[in-house]
Amino acid sequence: GRCTAECPANQTGKKLSPRKIMMDTRDRLEEVGKNINKNGKFEDDGKQLLDDYILREELWACTTCNACVEACPVGIDPLSIILDMRRYLVMEQSAAPNELATSLTNIENNGAPWPYNQMDRLNWAKEN
Repeated sequence: GRCTAECPANQTGKKLSPRKIMMDTRDRLEEVGKNINKNGKFEDDGKQLLDDYILREELWACTTCNACVEACPVGIDPLSIILDMRRYLVMEQSAAPNELATSLTNIENNGAPWPYNQMDRLNWAKEN
């Protein structure tokens, strides 16, 4: 549990626990393995890692500071799972938080996360 103890998001009271992310991933993988062993192939059990085990709130609470990875004495990397699940949410389900969706739209349209045209970005410097 050193990863959770070092996590700044967890220390501020957010739901994120890197250890829980790893344990939930392990538990789901074991369930899928037992399902395959029992049925010869995967039979849908109506469960998913995302939402049934790991909540979206947990994923978006992560600051990606890498403290959890640095704290682990055996090199476990919960950050890679968090980032992959976030990537899945954004790319496959278009389920990004509003703040992120706005920034991504601005980057697409303006080449930067700010809602200003590229030609107008330095106008603030000309003000007296």
